Amino acid sequence: MPALWPAKKAPGSDPTAWGEWSRKMATAQLTPVGVGIRNVLIATDFSRYSNAALSLGLELSHCYHAAAYVVFVVPSDEFMLAGPEAYVAARDAAQRDLLELKDELHTKYPYLEDKDYQLALLEGDVTQAILNFAREKEIDLIVVGSHGRGGLGKAVLGSVAERIFRQSPVPVLTVGPQVQRTAGATAPRNVLLAFDFTANTERAITFAVALARQHDAKLTLLHVIEHWPAEAAGDCACMMQGLKEKIAALVQEEGQGLRCSFRVEVGGVADTILYTANGIEADLVVMGARSQVKVIDRLKCPHTYQVIRAAACPVVTVRSDAVQG
Repeated sequence: MPALWPAKKAPGSDPTAWGEWSRKMATAQLTPVGVGIRNVLIATDFSRYSNAALSLGLELSHCYHAAAYVVFVVPSDEFMLAGPEAYVAARDAAQRDLLELKDELHTKYPYLEDKDYQLALLEGDVTQAILNFAREKEIDLIVVGSHGRGGLGKAVLGSVAERIFRQSPVPVLTVGPQVQRTAGATAPRNVLLAFDFTANTERAITFAVALARQHDAKLTLLHVIEHWPAEAAGDCACMMQGLKEKIAALVQEEGQGLRCSFRVEVGGVADTILYTANGIEADLVVMGARSQVKVIDRLKCPHTYQVIRAAACPVVTVRSDAVQG
């Protein structure tokens, strides 16, 4: 009898339980020796974008000896609008696709269901179903693919992937449409941490330092100045040096013994992050993410979203206020 779990509706949100999970997971990934990943959720919609995320997620699970859950969500609201028959057909098709995926994983990779991963078919709002399942299973890392477009389209792509990384209390690894380098993501040699000096990136800094330490990777800390202050125009070199010293102070204790470099660049934030990532051949980019972004905010400051859309390597986002639920 196949171990494919039957479709079930996403559990209702319990504010108390959600807050407890948020606080617990906010520190679960960080251990005295590095990043502790015990449970990985891999969201799929059977597209080539989520297939790349699936492959990487299973490799990460194997690398960390973690339990892996491969999850597909039938977006019930969308299909119910077309009638009950359309919804039943969509659910049946999803079950067939998951069984085909299981056969493919067994044929192409050395992955066995129940031993290396478990399959789960959920129903409901895609984002909430994934996050509720993550809370249920005490997930430490969510892995998603994204085609970098918004709209309704595929289940876990585009705007849905963005909602996941903005709402998830745990780090989210997103494989964007331009990703070319995934080989080093499981044991990165070069990690780029892009940050500002706000609280939005405090947890991202801690996570990146722990990750670099665990894998003995080189950590590059990058701060981008979008507009150079007019009052500093006469003494650029002095201000640059001061900023680098300020960056070094952020990781003075946590980063002892690490191979760190500190960079301050002037230019467009997303473009500079992408240029730097390519220049150092980063295996991972780590960024902080705010939980709520209005449409006007994205138009003015879409840095994280733009980086994910164009990055040649996977991007890990760490939500700054996860401890608050």
